[in-house]
Amino acid sequence: MDELIAGLLRHRGAVLEPNQLAIGTPSIRPLGRISEPPIGLNNGPARMNSTVWHAPDGWTILDRVELDRWIVDALPGQHWILSERPLAANLRIPEKPGVELVIWDPEMLSNWLGEAILSGEIVAKISNSDSNQGLDTSSEAEEIRLESAWFESIRNNLCTMSPSVDLETWIERNPIGNVRPTAVLVEARVWSVMGILRGPESNTERAWWGILESPLFDTFEIIEDPLFLGHRPDLRILPPTAWMEESIVLENIARVTESRKTYSPDSMSSVRLQGIWSLDPSSTEIDAVPVLIPAWIMEVPGSSTNILNAVNGNLYPFTSGKFM
Repeated sequence: MDELIAGLLRHRGAVLEPNQLAIGTPSIRPLGRISEPPIGLNNGPARMNSTVWHAPDGWTILDRVELDRWIVDALPGQHWILSERPLAANLRIPEKPGVELVIWDPEMLSNWLGEAILSGEIVAKISNSDSNQGLDTSSEAEEIRLESAWFESIRNNLCTMSPSVDLETWIERNPIGNVRPTAVLVEARVWSVMGILRGPESNTERAWWGILESPLFDTFEIIEDPLFLGHRPDLRILPPTAWMEESIVLENIARVTESRKTYSPDSMSSVRLQGIWSLDPSSTEIDAVPVLIPAWIMEVPGSSTNILNAVNGNLYPFTSGKFM
């Protein structure tokens, strides 16, 4: 994140100079002193001679105790702290003669980064002075726009996913007795997830995923280019007994988006290695829309009742009492 923030500032016209006198704390570190303000923030926190600080993501909140520790060594002048950590409730910013302090919380930071990356303002690669690696924001923004087009098309309508299973063929291939099928629709959610994947050697890649959450089918999985019906069938809709809490959603997002990808150990090497790429939680932006999944309740007299997902063809246990 240090490189991303510094790179965005530089590509918006800022000049960041090292400030050897900026001490900071282990969890609030200096990124540099602004000798030329960036475009768009001239009247904001990024003023001439402001020192930029970064508080990386962590388990704890940013509270008064830590800021008191930081301000002891803060030099007179203007300071701008960009925090990935939530600020303590009712935080009172400490004061010191000659020190002017502005703090951006995670929401302000993520909004600024997201707007800068996706607005099209930045058409060059973002990189630090020591590396040619970075984010080609123009091409990545276009790729994300194309990948997420189907999600945007269903944002304002309750759409039904298109079935891919032929019931008669499925029953022929999966004999389960004298079944009595009943067509239904199962309520689910599609999550739009955007964020930065971080790999080995400080490699980064901005990416987007569509993720289907279906409590009734107990699934949480990435889906690509799903098909939707042009109409909603007049069928009974089965709601979930409960949706996942957002904290659990975020845990599952981290799990399903982690992947093994190739990377180059340095910009001059033709060697490609494999490594684990994980989603940076501080960069994650999520949104959700409801969808309907076509299904059949498969009732076999004298036996257990199951439900067949008409999109993926999988059979799941079903207790009708929960959905009466």
